[in-house]
Amino acid sequence: MSRIGDFTRSAFCAAYKYSGAVRAQEWLARLRGCSFASVLLFHRVTDAIPEDGITVGEGRFRRICRMLGRSFHVRPLAEVVGIIRSGGPVPNRTVAITFDDCYQDNLPAARVLAEHGLPATFFIPTAFVGTDHVFSWDRGLPRLPNLTWDDVQEMVRMGFDIGSHTVTHADLGAATTADAEREVMESKRILEDRLGRRVRWIAYPFGQPTNLRAEVVPFIQKAGYEACFSAIGGFMFAGRQDFVLPRFAVPGFRSPLHLELHLTGCLHWTYALRRRLGLRRAGAADLSSSMEPCLDSPAARLPPSGALLKV
Repeated sequence: MSRIGDFTRSAFCAAYKYSGAVRAQEWLARLRGCSFASVLLFHRVTDAIPEDGITVGEGRFRRICRMLGRSFHVRPLAEVVGIIRSGGPVPNRTVAITFDDCYQDNLPAARVLAEHGLPATFFIPTAFVGTDHVFSWDRGLPRLPNLTWDDVQEMVRMGFDIGSHTVTHADLGAATTADAEREVMESKRILEDRLGRRVRWIAYPFGQPTNLRAEVVPFIQKAGYEACFSAIGGFMFAGRQDFVLPRFAVPGFRSPLHLELHLTGCLHWTYALRRRLGLRRAGAADLSSSMEPCLDSPAARLPPSGALLKV
């Protein structure tokens, strides 16, 4: 997007926020019984390479942390999943933070989170920890080291949660059934042996609908995971019992203010309008349906769970 486009978006977001429209929309949504939480997804936090679809710069990350600490209830993943599944009201602006892939820059990012008192869960592909293995999409980039097991232990001591991201960052949509079962079982065993604590969550690599076959989900449940996280954008609505849950990838949001407004659920109409006018950027995620369950019905009449995530 051009600088003029970025400026226009920022000006619109600022005017929308400070006009009072956001608070009014939030109040009306809760009056209708619409109660939801969000899970955020980060990968890399570094200035070593330019920002891209999985990279957030260090300064921007600090600004996001300040915004989240100031404007949202950031809770541990276990607490957020528990609230959603209980069916009870979700505290307004409830958010959980997650990271994927075990880049070593996640350790200083964890320290920044700790400075702001923000909990997070880090999803680890165990075959990469403490090795020089390079993800295929990183070839040709400056070296981006992986976390070591000492790094992961330090993150645990800081109070952060660790989840599975399979052993080899496997595509569970392409792997054989036997390989997929081995990936989810073995990664959990390795993490629990190394860390001496139960691993409750898995995020499946690549995170799109085609990257997880439906027949693999029972193996994930059999392994003892309590939920599986995608990289498909979407809100988690109170009362949902979905096993596969959505996350919003943070690098796609142009500024902390854009992210803030999106997480309130108040921008759905702008996404829908852009889609109707053909203004949505090529390849951009379609977020216009993220709030559809809240638009005209109370939470008690939400559509079936498969309406938000189909795997």
